[in-house]
Amino acid sequence: MEFFLSLESMSLLMKKLIEIRAHHLLCIPRFYRGGYNEQFSSNMKQICSIIRKNPDTNIKVIAKCDDLCRKCPHKHRNYCSQTPEIGKWVLSHDKKVLNYLKLKENSIHKARTIFNLAMNKVTQINISRICKGCIFLDNCIKVGINNSFKRDLNKNPRPANQN
Repeated sequence: MEFFLSLESMSLLMKKLIEIRAHHLLCIPRFYRGGYNEQFSSNMKQICSIIRKNPDTNIKVIAKCDDLCRKCPHKHRNYCSQTPEIGKWVLSHDKKVLNYLKLKENSIHKARTIFNLAMNKVTQINISRICKGCIFLDNCIKVGINNSFKRDLNKNPRPANQN
């Protein structure tokens, strides 16, 4: 499947660092299509494409609006404004995922490493507990991990001594 990158996505690739909020580490491997609207979905596809084609891309794990949120219709001043309750839930969910994956906020990891960690620790068995309250949970349970994402992420891994 061919993907073409937008100018915004090319600039993300050129900066060689993608900011991903902690709970999106669980969403990206389960993404097939859909989302809040076409702009959000298109941005998600572009970022997934960058990660799939460049699994050694640096990912900065954060607990605030990230590069995926750029096109979210609910983003307002770097905060989820869908409802006050959802905004608070999203922030607490980021912290919950950081703790569950034993990650530090603002830490930087290779995409291959961080997404493999997330896929191995958050499975179809425990995702219902970890993502309780998410509006996309039923879809994630239904579709599971995107096997082509996992395959692309793990193609031709570099030897451990190369960065």
